[in-house]
Amino acid sequence: MHDNRNKNAMKRVEKGMMKVNSTRNLFAMSAIILTTFMITTVFSLAINYIENMNLMQMRTLGTAADVSLAMPTKEQEQQITSLDYVKTVGVRYMAGSVSRKNAEGREFSIVLQYYDTTEWEKHYQKAISGFVGKYPANENEIMLSEDALSQLGIKAPELHMEIPLSYSDRNGQQERIFTLSGWFHSYTGTGMGFVSESYCKNAGCTMEEDGVLSLSLKKIPDDFLRLQRDVKLNENQFWDAAVLMKSSSGSVIAMVIFLVMFIIGSGYLLIYNVLYVSISKDTRFYGLMKTLGTTQTQIKSLVKRQAVEFACIGIPIGILLATTVSFGFVPLFLEKGFNQGKSAMEAVVFFHPSIYILSILFSAFTVWIACNAPAKAAAKTSPIEALKFQNFAPQKTKNRNSQNGGRLYIMAFHNVFRDRKRAILVFMSLFMGITMILGVNGIAGSYKAENYVKQYMDYNFEYADIQVRQYEQLQKEVPQFDEHFIEQIEQIEGIKNVEIQKTVWAGIDFDGSDFGDFMKIKYEDSSYKANRQSYEQMLAGLRAYANADEYGCYITTLMDERILEEYNENHPETTIDPDAFWRGEIVITGWDSDYNAPNAALVGKTLTLTAKSANGKATDFLVGGAFDFMDDTNRLSTTIGHHKMVEIVPDIIYVSEAGMERLTGEALISGIGVDIEEINDLERIDSELQAINRTLTTAEWEFKSTVDTVEQFNQMLYAQKLLGNGVAALLIVIGLINFVNVMVTGVAARKNEFAIMESIGTTKKQLKKILTIEGGIYALISTLLILIFGNAFLMLVADAVPNLANYAVFEYPVGLVIRLIAAIFVICLSVPGIVYKLISNETVIERMRSFDN
Repeated sequence: MHDNRNKNAMKRVEKGMMKVNSTRNLFAMSAIILTTFMITTVFSLAINYIENMNLMQMRTLGTAADVSLAMPTKEQEQQITSLDYVKTVGVRYMAGSVSRKNAEGREFSIVLQYYDTTEWEKHYQKAISGFVGKYPANENEIMLSEDALSQLGIKAPELHMEIPLSYSDRNGQQERIFTLSGWFHSYTGTGMGFVSESYCKNAGCTMEEDGVLSLSLKKIPDDFLRLQRDVKLNENQFWDAAVLMKSSSGSVIAMVIFLVMFIIGSGYLLIYNVLYVSISKDTRFYGLMKTLGTTQTQIKSLVKRQAVEFACIGIPIGILLATTVSFGFVPLFLEKGFNQGKSAMEAVVFFHPSIYILSILFSAFTVWIACNAPAKAAAKTSPIEALKFQNFAPQKTKNRNSQNGGRLYIMAFHNVFRDRKRAILVFMSLFMGITMILGVNGIAGSYKAENYVKQYMDYNFEYADIQVRQYEQLQKEVPQFDEHFIEQIEQIEGIKNVEIQKTVWAGIDFDGSDFGDFMKIKYEDSSYKANRQSYEQMLAGLRAYANADEYGCYITTLMDERILEEYNENHPETTIDPDAFWRGEIVITGWDSDYNAPNAALVGKTLTLTAKSANGKATDFLVGGAFDFMDDTNRLSTTIGHHKMVEIVPDIIYVSEAGMERLTGEALISGIGVDIEEINDLERIDSELQAINRTLTTAEWEFKSTVDTVEQFNQMLYAQKLLGNGVAALLIVIGLINFVNVMVTGVAARKNEFAIMESIGTTKKQLKKILTIEGGIYALISTLLILIFGNAFLMLVADAVPNLANYAVFEYPVGLVIRLIAAIFVICLSVPGIVYKLISNETVIERMRSFDN
């Protein structure tokens, strides 16, 4: 056959086809627009959400640095700076603090610090916003956060305005009039003030006593582990990691890959199905063209040029819509999810051109691949076969000899699978959409504020006596809480449990020979050795403390029996006798670390403790165990400091309630932990506790509530659900569009077939029943896929959830599964009948005459 070389004629044919098939063109372009829009929007929202989450975490922490080390030595500073896996090293000094009382008589403070250029520009400036002015350069200049300005009563700051401050630094109480060089908005909730380098030099600040190194590492968490191995710390030093560094497990990676495949796969199925249906519909037309001399190459070129035109129109529209959403909806989405102004999250839109480039490439590639297979099939069909072609009927038919062949459900089953490729496309589209929404809700349902609070908060509400956290608190501590206050809390409806922590400072009878191993270990990493004092000189200094009744530490009660159970599980080689502890016979010391464990050397020794109270008397206790920094004790106790900074002494000693009674009957109530029965009562109980708090007449205490924590958590969870369900909803819409498209085109293509069946006695009711059964088969098979493979995916999600967050607990979304399956059946059973009703208004004769399908 000779090639028809009339290019103008081919162009006219193409133009005519585009004009005649306007409905087909609309469907095809809509599919491309929706797919391009979905891919671009989903990834744009996801990346913006991740970027904003990282920004929120950075702002909450107050730094972009990964790790910090306080009071480093010159050797440590030089070693850290020389490490090739450390990207940046910033320096900051704790220069002083401003202490004032607010209108309620409660003290607040403003921390005064100095940041070098690296710390300010690389680490801190990324964690703030609204910066006005410049960093202080002169000794009398100061820069303040908006929180600090508010505490000082300054509502309208101005550059170079004078700010008189009464503050304390390493040289004692100071009075100075500063000049305001700038201000900024921070998200840490504390007052921040920055002074110049010249101020720190004149004040005598040193790295060893006032400095902190902030490090940004190249690879987390590997480089942090290397850092811990490479840099040896002193006794009282520890690495402060700014972020929780946990590598993803294989199940997490696999789950993410599945989600991405679902998104891309569903978009592909939509475009492929629409183009497959539209091109198959024109197969007879292509056969007629071949009888006129059109070659296979020309037919394929004709089909592909139409697809390119669809893509040239649909892809830009999809990108434009996605861009509008990204820059219009993303800020609203983030503000709604994170409640702008009440958290560290503000609507910041991150533009990533690569997303748009990839979306364009993927959509164009999908259109090209989707049109290639049906175009090739149409081009290969001979003119005779094409003229006999009936839409969506199998090319090869099989004779079936069956007594049940005339049954309606048998006919419906064969109709569903008369074009297996289209049937599979529908099944996969519905399966992907439903599975995606189940996976998203399975993950989102695993994150609950209640579980988060249990994991990271010891109690729903906490009270703490801050006197026991302050160094050099040598005067007798003033009780902040009493039994009547405890009774008021217990009477609130909805309170589940109130735990009381008691603390007293106790002297330790000094005998260097008994504590020899303990003191030798302590000495190796102490300032005594660093200052070249001998071990004997250290002992002489400690005896001087003991003679002045200043050698000792805080003794506090351990409140939770679970803590000992976990300790014994984690330390099978040095278990603690829980019965002896709760009877008050033994004590537990702390805190040890992996590289320095002096307290473990006290296990088995007897300590003679004398409480600093009116009825305190010398009491012997056997040391039964030693906690390290990784052991879970109680946040109320881990913040307890030193009565006087004596270096070679246990940081803290834990006793039971019975052990405290042996020591004294006048211990301070240093902490109160309050748990509630229902998380839904949190705000009400918080309000009632706040009312009780106002009856206290003292000021050396603090109150922490999980209300803000739960509120921010729920805001974050709302944003996650909104994003995830948005993606899943788009996938379900794609699946339903594919199903509706198949039913509409299938029923329309078979209207002459239905007319023939009616002419031989089949009623419209029976035809409608056949179509309804077909829809039911689609629903049934999709449901089976969900129950089998969808549940397999949910098992993967369940395995991945604990690796996403250690507080997450997977719960199978039973109710959602039932609702979604019910919705599939309702839609699949109703759509075919509706479509048939729309095309069956013509008479049988009129439909039998119509063979242009």
